[in-house]
Amino acid sequence: MIRCLSRPTRPARLSVSRCWLVLSFAVIIAGSCGSANNPPSGALPPVTADGERLRAGGRDFEVRGVNYIRPTGDDERRCWTLQFGADANCPWRMPLIESDLDAMRARGVNTVRIFLNYYVFGGQREADASYQKSDALRHLEEFIAAANQRSLYVLPVLLVEYPQDQFGAEYYERALEWHVRPLVRHFAGRPGILAWDLFNEPDIGSPVDVRCWDWDNADFPLCFPLAEERQRFVRTVHDEVKRLDPERLTTVGMAFAKSYFEPAEASIRMADVVDFFTFHYYDNEPYDSGRYRQHWYYGEGFPADLRRAIDELHALGLRKPVVVTELGFPTGLGATRTLDDLRRDQRIAIQTIRNARGAGVVLWSFQSSPDELLGDLFVR
Repeated sequence: MIRCLSRPTRPARLSVSRCWLVLSFAVIIAGSCGSANNPPSGALPPVTADGERLRAGGRDFEVRGVNYIRPTGDDERRCWTLQFGADANCPWRMPLIESDLDAMRARGVNTVRIFLNYYVFGGQREADASYQKSDALRHLEEFIAAANQRSLYVLPVLLVEYPQDQFGAEYYERALEWHVRPLVRHFAGRPGILAWDLFNEPDIGSPVDVRCWDWDNADFPLCFPLAEERQRFVRTVHDEVKRLDPERLTTVGMAFAKSYFEPAEASIRMADVVDFFTFHYYDNEPYDSGRYRQHWYYGEGFPADLRRAIDELHALGLRKPVVVTELGFPTGLGATRTLDDLRRDQRIAIQTIRNARGAGVVLWSFQSSPDELLGDLFVR
């Protein structure tokens, strides 16, 4: 999701106000459904791709994840996303984050996906040459360590809030030197990071022109060169990440599964770049539902459209794992689903992914707490 890609005057932040659940170590271990066996050292085993499956610790690894946007109870109007203490309005409060991680772990989660804001981890230098990211790096390190201590893998999205007019070749070196290289070098070879998710939804070009909401919109001539420019940029990032951290898996969190092979005329096919496929699924309810229906959905509704998206990736014949890294259903005021509807549709979605030979899911929370989002979904 993370649709707002405008440049903040200061990097945006993090906090939590409500603790969920404090559990003993034994209870946390008892809730370990679906995680890989850990080596005696306690370090999480690396995740690898083996055909259509992910593997860790000598066995299949199904991703059962949550997108960790901000701590429970935070006011999203002040602090939209986790920004690792870079914004004074959003203090870094690790005990609250740890409480969230405890609650997710107790509910069978084995992966948390987080977003690394370009301005927090380097881009702010454009406005302030003296800006230092050392505190943000330290907080990110703390977060990963806390997650790993709970047997949770971290899936960082490397580039979020990147300026939408700076995908040209003249911007490559700055993006790499300010943001990509420092982060990847810092964590290269370390355990507990599932993969590098290189860029969040590069296939949505609507911040440049709303007609390129889907970069494969052939009805508007701007969209094809926009798609090719972004594909070249992402491949450049991929190649540098692989040079610095060669054993780590890579993926790109596409808004639409078909963006891995469309536009068909493009010189780069993104499906050939990554180690495994990730894409996002929302049905007709969130936000601009008409755009979803026009630009991606195949007209069959949920869950048939979700199944078709995975099937089309497998049909490429590349034998790579497929993970749905954003899947969410709104509930509450103004939404059509009740919590019972949410539970039903989450179960349908997960079974659809499994039936289609998918390798897991990372939930997007339209709900206010892990209990409300997860229920017993991953521990049944």
